[in-house]
Amino acid sequence: MHWWLLLIFSLSCEGLQERELLELDLDYGVAEPRRTSLLQSSLILQFAQDYKHIPRITYFTCQKPHSQTPTHPNQIPSAAEIRDAFAAKNFELIKSLYESELFVRIVLLDVLTQAAPTSPSGRPNRPGAFSQSPSQAHSNSEWLENVLRMEALRQIAVVDLACGALSRRFLELASAKMLYSEKFHWLLIEDFAWQGRPQTAEGTPKRDDEKAEEKPPGQQIQTTDDEDLPSIESFLGGMNLYMNTELTLAKRMSEAAHYALFDVWNPGLNYGGHVNLTEIGSFTPSEGIQLHTWFRTTSTVRRRMDMQHARLRCMVVVTNKNMTGTLMYYLTHTVSGHIDTMNRFNFNLLMAVRDMFNWTFVLSRTTSWGYVKNGRFDGMIGALIRNETDIGGAPIFYWLERHKWIDVAGRSWSSRPCFIFRHPRSTQKDRIVFLQPFTNDVWVLIVGCGVLTVFILWFLTTIEWKLVPHDGSALIKPKGGAPPPRHHYQQQQQQQQEEVRPITAISVVVNEEKVEEKMEDSEDSSPIDAGTLWQRAYQKLNKYIKDRKAKQKKSPERVGLFLESVLFFVGIICQQGLGFSTSFVSGRCIVITSLLFSFCIYQFYSASIVGTLLMEKPKTIKTLSDLVHSSLSVGMEDILYNRDYFLHTKDPVSMELYAKKITSVPTTKENEADEDEPVDPNPASTDPAKSYRDIVHSHETGAHAKDNAASNWLDPETGLLRVKHERFAFHVDVAAAYKIIAETFSEQDICDLTEVSMFPPQKTVCIMQKNSPMRKVISYGLRRVTETGILTYHFNVWHSRKPPCVKKIETSDLHVDMDTVSSALLILLFSYGITLMILASEILYSKWQYRLIIRLN
Repeated sequence: MHWWLLLIFSLSCEGLQERELLELDLDYGVAEPRRTSLLQSSLILQFAQDYKHIPRITYFTCQKPHSQTPTHPNQIPSAAEIRDAFAAKNFELIKSLYESELFVRIVLLDVLTQAAPTSPSGRPNRPGAFSQSPSQAHSNSEWLENVLRMEALRQIAVVDLACGALSRRFLELASAKMLYSEKFHWLLIEDFAWQGRPQTAEGTPKRDDEKAEEKPPGQQIQTTDDEDLPSIESFLGGMNLYMNTELTLAKRMSEAAHYALFDVWNPGLNYGGHVNLTEIGSFTPSEGIQLHTWFRTTSTVRRRMDMQHARLRCMVVVTNKNMTGTLMYYLTHTVSGHIDTMNRFNFNLLMAVRDMFNWTFVLSRTTSWGYVKNGRFDGMIGALIRNETDIGGAPIFYWLERHKWIDVAGRSWSSRPCFIFRHPRSTQKDRIVFLQPFTNDVWVLIVGCGVLTVFILWFLTTIEWKLVPHDGSALIKPKGGAPPPRHHYQQQQQQQQEEVRPITAISVVVNEEKVEEKMEDSEDSSPIDAGTLWQRAYQKLNKYIKDRKAKQKKSPERVGLFLESVLFFVGIICQQGLGFSTSFVSGRCIVITSLLFSFCIYQFYSASIVGTLLMEKPKTIKTLSDLVHSSLSVGMEDILYNRDYFLHTKDPVSMELYAKKITSVPTTKENEADEDEPVDPNPASTDPAKSYRDIVHSHETGAHAKDNAASNWLDPETGLLRVKHERFAFHVDVAAAYKIIAETFSEQDICDLTEVSMFPPQKTVCIMQKNSPMRKVISYGLRRVTETGILTYHFNVWHSRKPPCVKKIETSDLHVDMDTVSSALLILLFSYGITLMILASEILYSKWQYRLIIRLN
């Protein structure tokens, strides 16, 4: 029951407060402190909740307002009355803010109380200038850092301009600390009750009860300076306002409950810009904050695209020491477009952003992107840190060590450096071209089919020999007819030899052997009777040899059939004719099948060899490790990021590549010299420590600054010329290499080129000073440039396309060199060696058998 009463009471209170706010538009009888406090609290709450959607508010006020000279003789309020009214207004305002759901902090500006120096005329020396002693400035700076801290969350800073000099001194401190950024959304409230009431021509207060009409953007308000303090408009003209400033000025011109809202920004005081105050809407208690349509429907960057020819300092990197003409002409024209490609590409993108936002460049140049030297950054990054330039005209690789010193606006150039070389012809697969057409399982299957065919043919011919003896002659007959009986043919041959051959010592020995064989045959029937074990072993061996010879004499045709079958299969595989024929249909079937099998195998085999010789040669150098262990020489483009890469890389392959193939330096006592001392290179040595000091030396002196014949640090033209005429691999950005290759290489040379990356392609970014107000502007401009196709257009202009490989079959491609036929020659030589080894073993075996027979007999 009680919570219903509380809910009804709260709703009635809210309704009462809304009615009070609505009555403020017409009711002038309400006490002025309460009337002003209700107006300002309503404005602040709606500004935070409905407009900015930020729940954190810091309200800066003071204990007493600025004493103002009255504008009408009859209006002479006392200082006590003004102080009491202001205190009452603050009490009501702070009370209403604390009752809201927002996080509110109240800060009094009375700690900044001090006398401002004046000129002899009694006016300040400069609008918005307040002189402070060093100790006061330091204490005020510390106080401001404690009050407004740069945090990740956005916050609203509300300043009551009724505090006069205190509020202006506070705004000047915030300007010195560069707090007018997107992190702090400022609301400056100026009320007529504390600044004097504007008078009409008749001397009566001017009342503005009607709603202000919408004005086009860019229309400036017109105000006049009072006698004591400069107007807030002229004062803001000396503040460090920028493109990313979020500052709203609320001015109450009359007694009516109406505030005019103005958007305040500046292209940059240090850029030569001027303050812009544009009316964006109004506030009334009944209608709240009413913004113009053009303001609601556009973003902050789109509303501020006219920077009024602000002058931004831009530094670009130029490594070309032979640059001719002005710097602007070199950066915008494509003469020698393969040099400084990414720097000129990025600058042309910034030119498009410049035209979009209407600013101008103040150009400067350097030779380094920015690397750590003696603990500090040099080049373009060093200039940004030292506030010598505003934005970087050249893109950089965004590394962790650079993050805390610069800001990034967006991606720019995509750099892809790699090793380019003519791949040496690989002869490893050419040497096995005769074994390459078939895989291992196919070769095993062919051998298995051959073994099976030999055994089947041997079995068929053996059966045929047994079934049809034909007087003991073999049925596997040579071509030309059947031979005469074997025993008759042997008797005739022996008679002819005896008639023709003269009697020699050898014939005598042969005759003796025949006699001995007859004696041995007669002795076979006798049992073995020997006195010793050695004699019995020799007699058994002699008997085994005689039995083997007898079996060979009884069935010589069977052994011949098996060997003939083996030669038959080898012959048909090699597309040769038959040395014998069969009379059975089964034997002829296996012969025909084997011939068809050989025909198919031969067609596939020969076609595969021809295709292998005509196909593109395989490339074996595919990784950086392969390149290190190859026979190619290696060179690097003499540019700073390549030297810095070797100086900081932890990749063992890259370090091995540098130590072995890039730089050779002496290993004498000079290795202990200081880093700054010059070194005389010697190709006969490779000391890693000295090599890295050599990198540092060249890195400090700039690109192409050190002529070191021992180290292969070259310019793109020289390096690619060596690639064309030597076995040389050159590391260079493809944007610079493709143009030179297209102009100097032949079509065959282009097809022989291979690319191997040392590190992945690098994305570059556009940079500016840390916490720069131009970050959002350039980021938006680069996105628009990308969306509209301007980036693609400039990329096609500055990045040369890869030269196409037009592959043609030339006469040199059809030549079969020694590397290709070496495998066949090796097989032939191997067969020669095997034949000689077998012949030697046969000779040794014959001699051993002859001596064994003599010893046994």
